Amino acid sequence: MEAWQEKNLLDPSFPFKLIIDGGKCPVSHHWHDEVEIIYMTNGSVKVGVNNKMYNIKAGDILLISSGDIHCFLPDSSIGSRIVIQFNLAIFDSLGAFMNERKEIRPLFDCSKRLSSEWRTEVKQEMENQIKGIFEEYNKKEEGYKLALKARLYDLVVLLLRKVPMERLSFEEENRHREALGRLENIFRFVEDNYLSDISLEEAAKTAGFSVYHFTRFFKMKTGITFGQYLSSFRVTKAEWLLMNNEHSITEIAYKCGFNSVKTFNRVFKQLKGYSPSEYKKQNMRTS
Repeated sequence: MEAWQEKNLLDPSFPFKLIIDGGKCPVSHHWHDEVEIIYMTNGSVKVGVNNKMYNIKAGDILLISSGDIHCFLPDSSIGSRIVIQFNLAIFDSLGAFMNERKEIRPLFDCSKRLSSEWRTEVKQEMENQIKGIFEEYNKKEEGYKLALKARLYDLVVLLLRKVPMERLSFEEENRHREALGRLENIFRFVEDNYLSDISLEEAAKTAGFSVYHFTRFFKMKTGITFGQYLSSFRVTKAEWLLMNNEHSITEIAYKCGFNSVKTFNRVFKQLKGYSPSEYKKQNMRTS
């Protein structure tokens, strides 16, 4: 789940998901349409969102809006986090009670995303909402979906009334949307062409930039170079094939766009900390 768009994350009839993530493995740059709320229960993790890095420790809450490019870099300590994901479509029925439905999206776009920037009592209220959501989701008693929606509505009101906002001007908002559109084009281009040799010139053309401006734009918006992104994308594709255990290391290398097994082994170990064969063995032991 790295530097591309995660698609079809949630059930369209109830676009909500909650997971407990042990956070041992890094998650490279990616984005999705769903809003994501991270609640660190213990340990710590570095989270990159767009072009900024956040150090998240136990008790911290982080808001990731729809379309935000983000990654996770765990440190050496053992940690875990509650991850809540939901599509804004879950608030469709709320639109009838608000002057404009479009008011909901900016709450997640413009709120100060890290709870250390909030007042203590606001953070406590948000923690209580998250714990309530966690309890309802785990128990799944009769009417739990209604209860989850109610909790999310309370969360929206909390954002609206108490969480501090970072106001963007009309021009800044337009620039943000334009940049996201360019990145979407790049990510889609990589998804369609990762089996081939992708040159920097081709990527720049897809984004509508010269090579010079493209390299600066991509690094500024994602925090990594395009080459790092492409390698990360291919390695993650390889991880799924390695977990499948139906192909040899050589087959997987070429199926994921690497031009040699030597390069595949080197890049995989550089990003994951162990070789493809070691990863495959670990997966066989745990499956």
